[in-house]
Amino acid sequence: MFSKLWFRISAAVAAGLISVAAGFFAFRAPIKQQIVTEQARRSFGDVKLNLLILGYQSDEATTDTIIVAHLDVTRRTATLVSIPRDTWVQVPGHGADKINAAYAYGGAHKTAKTVSALMGHIPIDGIVALQPEGAAQIVDAMGGLDVNVDEDMNYDDDNGDLHIHLSKGEQHLNGNQVAGYVRFRHDPASDFGRVKRQQQVLKLLIDQLSEPQNWAKLPQIMQLARKDIVTTLSDRQLLALLNIYRNVPDDNVRSFTLPSKAGWVGDASVVFADPRWAKLIGSVLFTKNDPPQDEVLVANATGNAQFDRTIIGALRGAGWNVRTFVDEPRRRTTIVVGASPAAQALSKTFAATLRSGATTTLVIGSDLAPDTE
Repeated sequence: MFSKLWFRISAAVAAGLISVAAGFFAFRAPIKQQIVTEQARRSFGDVKLNLLILGYQSDEATTDTIIVAHLDVTRRTATLVSIPRDTWVQVPGHGADKINAAYAYGGAHKTAKTVSALMGHIPIDGIVALQPEGAAQIVDAMGGLDVNVDEDMNYDDDNGDLHIHLSKGEQHLNGNQVAGYVRFRHDPASDFGRVKRQQQVLKLLIDQLSEPQNWAKLPQIMQLARKDIVTTLSDRQLLALLNIYRNVPDDNVRSFTLPSKAGWVGDASVVFADPRWAKLIGSVLFTKNDPPQDEVLVANATGNAQFDRTIIGALRGAGWNVRTFVDEPRRRTTIVVGASPAAQALSKTFAATLRSGATTTLVIGSDLAPDTE
């Protein structure tokens, strides 16, 4: 009798503990979301932020790295859009030039104005500009970085004091090696290869800063940051971002490069960004408004399978509910199918014909295929 009663009591207690635990984990995510949202509002006055991240050479007054990041702190997502340094643009007040030269005309703020204009006059809420030496010290403060080096690299520039000697493969790099890795461009991919490496290392840095063993190093990293980083963000804002994105899931950080193609202006090798997609990504991704949350299917019918990463990254980064996407045979015209608020909004954003249908679908045709060749 006692054993049966004890079994019943134990089972009831266990069921109660399971219910409490289930309730805790069910509410844990919303509570954490509320905390980070409130922290963002106190620190920035908003929950969606557009940050310009620059890697610059003070002696040359040029920028090797240009990344504009959209941070949705409520969802704890970060979407990084790289702009090749040789992109041919209109620098406000100075005419046509490579975008990396904008720094020489007016520092990080002139670069911010140039980037904003290129992407349809998007708002830039903050700037973080870092020299290679500063990045190297931050990497060293974290104990180095595990990087999968994409190819053998051997390059020496005595005048620029740049010496890069790395072998292909996964390895642990110190700060100077990481700085050299992201600056290397002496291969067939040139600027586009360097952009991919910059995205790779920035993602690794975010992951590394999220590791518990590095939390105690944050004061030292902040001290280095204040010494070697030029930024419009306050200490409170920098710490808020580090705290909000601590332990962020890998899938929450996306990156892609502005659709572009290599070309020439006279004897100068340059990169031409597709002006339609520069502005379309600006209007889709760097907005401060939440899109309708109806489920959306994206069909890539441009004939360019590599384009999936760009359009899906922009839509998901902006908060669109894109559960899945497919590649379809090439079709000429972009259309939107559906009757939901999301379908209507997508039709307006992409200037596409709206057709009736049960499933909200954005079908991107060859008329919107990015000019990358």
